[in-house]
Amino acid sequence: MQQFLDGEVLNSAFTVGYRNLKKNMAAINDLNVFPVPDGDTGTNMVHTFGGGLGAVTAQKNVGLYLRELSRAVLLNARGNSGVIFSQFIRGLYCGFENKETICFADLAYAFDCAREDTYKSIISPTEGTILTVIREATDYLTANADKFDDFKSGFEALLGCMKDTLVRTPQMLPVLKEAGVVDSGAAGLVCFFEGMYAYFCGLSFDDIDEIEFNAPKGEISASFGPDSVMEYGYCTEFVLQLMNAKTDISSFSKDEFVKPLESLGDSIVAVVNDGIVKIHIHTFTPEKVLEYARKFGEFVTIKIENMSVQHNETQVAPQKEQVKYAIIAVASGQGISDYFYSIGASLIIDGGQTNNPSVDDFLKAFDSFDAEHIIVLPNNSNIILTANQAAELYKASDVHVLPTKSLVEGYSALSMMNLWCDTVEELIDDMSSGLSTVVSAFVTTATRDTNIGGVEISKNNYIGIKNKEILICDQDRFKCATELVSNIMEQSEKEVIIVFYGEAVSEEEAKCFKDWLEEEYSLADIGFIEGKQDVYDYIISLE
Repeated sequence: MQQFLDGEVLNSAFTVGYRNLKKNMAAINDLNVFPVPDGDTGTNMVHTFGGGLGAVTAQKNVGLYLRELSRAVLLNARGNSGVIFSQFIRGLYCGFENKETICFADLAYAFDCAREDTYKSIISPTEGTILTVIREATDYLTANADKFDDFKSGFEALLGCMKDTLVRTPQMLPVLKEAGVVDSGAAGLVCFFEGMYAYFCGLSFDDIDEIEFNAPKGEISASFGPDSVMEYGYCTEFVLQLMNAKTDISSFSKDEFVKPLESLGDSIVAVVNDGIVKIHIHTFTPEKVLEYARKFGEFVTIKIENMSVQHNETQVAPQKEQVKYAIIAVASGQGISDYFYSIGASLIIDGGQTNNPSVDDFLKAFDSFDAEHIIVLPNNSNIILTANQAAELYKASDVHVLPTKSLVEGYSALSMMNLWCDTVEELIDDMSSGLSTVVSAFVTTATRDTNIGGVEISKNNYIGIKNKEILICDQDRFKCATELVSNIMEQSEKEVIIVFYGEAVSEEEAKCFKDWLEEEYSLADIGFIEGKQDVYDYIISLE
């Protein structure tokens, strides 16, 4: 039961929230249909938060962690929804600024700060949007946050409140009701919190309730040529660094800065943070907006998009996302796959023991990305050669096979991954750094009678394996698992024990094993994940 969070745990929860947001990105984009698409809401929110998350390193102090994250998210903010999302994170930082750890009750004040920051960022706030979800969630937390002792139960109630507001957004905003959809930004925020809820209660993404979006379908072709009418203007965004040579930064007023912009456009979102100004505006004269802004500083980034083109291309099939690194892992078991996604895998190929993927399976996976570098984790010694063969055949990207021989080694590589390394060599070094010390342990069922390494094995009994060495055979699975871990820990005491339990293992048995580990190795960090894998009842990582 998670009662207190430090910055590192909060980062993990945010990461799963981001994964779920990204998973639902296309569905959120489909909601963005009125009055004109201002970029894609889901895509903007994913890039906004993902860019910020990737730019910072988790640290235990919550306040220090959020200070760095909020600035990074702001600098990566895209679109109206992205800027609002960045201000939500900024508000959380203001609420937790002096906190080293937080409890659920602390969310009430942090959400109130987030509500204030998000509403201030919009020149003309509109209800029935993401703002309303934040406001009503704040009201709920103010009245109820102190009733919850842990984040799992608290997030369950909070998420229920947010979903209730989401389904009511069409009643508050007639344009949503007319289009037959809920607000896209609000849906994105709910997806983000659904992911965090999954982290706190151990749910897989399959267990998260789906939201019925009911977005209109169909294809619309692009049509903006020499005889087109500029009907919608330009979506203009920029990040401006205020300069001492041009203005008095200490007395800079956002309201005074924004006032002249109101005559140049609408849908203005404005944020000021530590000398950085982030502006989003719809305008027919972006050159005048930029000329005015440059009187106060210099641009860090500028983006100008023709909204008439966006309007006519809303539902064009999306292109493959361009990325620097794509991480492809082989795994079996829905729980393991979901967990690998949550810690950074880009794509999972279903396979493993008794189910080895083909070269063509790898080539199809490679082709699903527009990536500069592809890192492959075979996670089985019998799959490494196949992965290498596919890597030699594929020419569209630079493919690197990290020869992980087990799911445990794949887990180690993903957990050490830093996708924001400058070079692929640095990334591979990071991912390889723990492989020499990690121990892979497995419990499975013997398929025949034999004697290996002095261990008498009977068919249908349970065997405990360390790497490729059989250490234990017993009729009782729980006893086999505990003796296997004891044997390994006697040889070399490890500090981290992660257990993936399979589909044949009951929740009761898994809990007994977890309780035993926590009692026997109280100084170790112990994690349990419902892997839902077959073949191996327990897959255990010891580092």
